[in-house]
Amino acid sequence: MFNALTTGYLFLGGTGAGLAAVLSALELANPRWRRPGAGVGRLAGALALPGELYARAWPACVVVLAVGVLCLVADVGRPDRLLALFAAPALTPMAVGAWALAAALVLAAAFSAASLLDGWEPPGALMRALALAGAAAGLVAAAYTGMLLSSLASVAAYQAPLLPTVLTLSSVSCGLACVFAAVVFVESRYAYVRALGALSGADTLVAALEALALAAYVAWLFAGAATRAAADALVTGGLAPLFWGGLVVVGLAAPLVLERFLTHGNARTQLLWAAGCLLAGGLALRLIAVGLAAYDVTQMPELMFGLVG
Repeated sequence: MFNALTTGYLFLGGTGAGLAAVLSALELANPRWRRPGAGVGRLAGALALPGELYARAWPACVVVLAVGVLCLVADVGRPDRLLALFAAPALTPMAVGAWALAAALVLAAAFSAASLLDGWEPPGALMRALALAGAAAGLVAAAYTGMLLSSLASVAAYQAPLLPTVLTLSSVSCGLACVFAAVVFVESRYAYVRALGALSGADTLVAALEALALAAYVAWLFAGAATRAAADALVTGGLAPLFWGGLVVVGLAAPLVLERFLTHGNARTQLLWAAGCLLAGGLALRLIAVGLAAYDVTQMPELMFGLVG
């Protein structure tokens, strides 16, 4: 039913959207966009990061989003079908998601230009407004990856509202992972330990919410007769190694441990490992989501007709 392009879009599109949301939120605290003489609030001071980070992370966001969109276009095979969403008279969830994805890509390109072009100082009020728009567009675009799966009415495992929630939280976590990776390669005389601690705390919260949503989703799978085979495959069957090893251990548990012991001396190493684990877990989640379709009752006639116990 799916191929590598589908998984590529779900992972890259979600990661790029999550990164756009995270960077946009950080831009709201960026002192570059504050009025001259304006004081720096407690939250803004806690999230202050070097300008070099934005110059590295925003272009990476553009590339990840663009490649994700290309995967989607190549997978659909008919670009006109995607373009039709922008001209649709009815504002459907799919159309909103398509617009959000396009907006996230455009806004990421705008912030990339602002971070890379020396001497260009756009109005701070405008950039703060764009940052608000970028955060909203990024979150909606991240949810869009889950809505694409939910639109497949023939797959019972995709019909839970919890699935887009899990994928959205995972996208935000992957976005934070990209920021962690960017920090590792930023040369600065300042450690920015306070900001890194705040970001680690944010990732801990997101990971906890993702784990709760994931547990609720698995419970929902077990509760339905049409989704019981998918639940069994997830917990004890063919998808179990990816679920327990790739997602639960590597993607959720390991980053929490690494971030818990983050210090000034080991920040670069810990963040790089945490970023790798978070991204690996995000990829594992998308592989699992795609793999669930093979265990749907519509794909297993023997279950549909009660031929197996």
